[in-house]
Amino acid sequence: MGKKRHAIIMKMVLFTFLASLWGLTEFSGMAGVCMGNEPDVVLQKQDSGKEITIKAGQGIQIQLEGLGGTGYWWYVENLDARRMELLSEKTKSVSDGRVGGPVLGLWTFRAMEPGTVEIKMDYYRIWEGSAKAIDHFQVRIKVE
Repeated sequence: MGKKRHAIIMKMVLFTFLASLWGLTEFSGMAGVCMGNEPDVVLQKQDSGKEITIKAGQGIQIQLEGLGGTGYWWYVENLDARRMELLSEKTKSVSDGRVGGPVLGLWTFRAMEPGTVEIKMDYYRIWEGSAKAIDHFQVRIKVE
């Protein structure tokens, strides 16, 4: 890996870690998207493996917990952007202020067009890659 790429990855990891401590991160997938609406469906870790049906235009939020100080985080893998749009990713501290405590990740998606799509997420350290993921989350969504 080149020095420049390594430096960029390390800066991203450091930023994510520090921002998660403060509960400040929000990455918007699309500029100009209004995030004031509540999602129609909220999914959590125990929903992994399920199949749900929603209508085009409806929103889904996935809430997964991670540990802030370990370097591991949840990453969306190979999303079919024709049928499902990632609108935002936020983190929220769920600990009592302890450094490296639990962090809740909130990913908000919108169903775009009819068809079937899978949302797959893997929990790994970015510098190790998805092949070394230690946890997985997957839901199958039928968009009507």
